[in-house]
Amino acid sequence: MRKTTMELSRPLLDVIKARTSWRSYSPASIEPDHKKKLLSLIDEKVTSPFGASCKLQWLTMEGVDPAEKKKLGTYGVISGAREFVVGITPEGDLNAVQHLGYVMERVVLLATDLSLATCWLGGTFSRTGVAGLVKAAHGDSIPAMVPVGHPTGHRHVVDIVVRLAVKAKARLPFERVFFDGGFGRPLVRSRAGVLEAPLEAIRLGPSSKNSQPWRVVVAGDGDAIHFYNVSRWHLDLGIAVCHFDLQAKEQGTAGAWRVEDPGVAAPEGISYVISWFKE
Repeated sequence: MRKTTMELSRPLLDVIKARTSWRSYSPASIEPDHKKKLLSLIDEKVTSPFGASCKLQWLTMEGVDPAEKKKLGTYGVISGAREFVVGITPEGDLNAVQHLGYVMERVVLLATDLSLATCWLGGTFSRTGVAGLVKAAHGDSIPAMVPVGHPTGHRHVVDIVVRLAVKAKARLPFERVFFDGGFGRPLVRSRAGVLEAPLEAIRLGPSSKNSQPWRVVVAGDGDAIHFYNVSRWHLDLGIAVCHFDLQAKEQGTAGAWRVEDPGVAAPEGISYVISWFKE
């Protein structure tokens, strides 16, 4: 069984199931060996199926002047967090945003495996303020950042309200996300075969407002997997591709990624992105 370049202490699907968004953080510092592993992963040059580039930067607010902390502008959604991973892409490069979703989710999964809390932030922070804190260059964009740390023993009120609003634990049924040869025919689990676990890894992934804005068409007997984006949530599509890719590699299912539109008729608002071909 092939290993991914990201070493986890337990099966990937177990880590994905254990991950949950935390918005309340304790003042306890991240253990030095855990932080070293995260920084090493952040510095690792990752090639994703999207063939783009991005930068990850560790931002610490520990010991920082309160006035500087306010520049994060998390609007009361995040409480107590002192360490963040900031994602930076070239402005206007949507493919790079998808790549960022892939690369940054690896950090989230490793943090989860280390029993640390995280939360994807795509809108509830000040992009201008954070850009200043990380000294972003002209032409840089910050699509997302992720707080990392130890969770508190309880969720604060805002956290509870957000989770209720987005139905945080809910996921669409398998047949609503995956399709058998075309969008008119839902894929039943019994037809997924060796791809059931990689597809389930997609289904369980995090997404903006828990919208699960991805659809996947499985061609033939799993010879090709075609990824589609709903409403152009590029960051979330990158996370979905990351989950599928890592799970396929973990279980030794070989495949190659290409942008090769199969010409499948898609409903309005759903656009083709990328495909995986079994080898």
